[in-house]
Amino acid sequence: MNEASRSHDQTVIELLREDSSFADEYLSAALDEADEPGGREALLSLYAILQKRNR
Repeated sequence: MNEASRSHDQTVIELLREDSSFADEYLSAALDEADEPGGREALLSLYAILQKRNR
């Protein structure tokens, strides 16, 4: 699969696996934004990505 055809989720999963610092920052940002408008949806998206990551 080339770079242009990878999904956003696939790219995020790869980054989360490869870079624990990125994973920490990504989760921290998601939690910080949880109370903002759209934050709940963002957390649900993160949850879905993490489920895919663990498959």
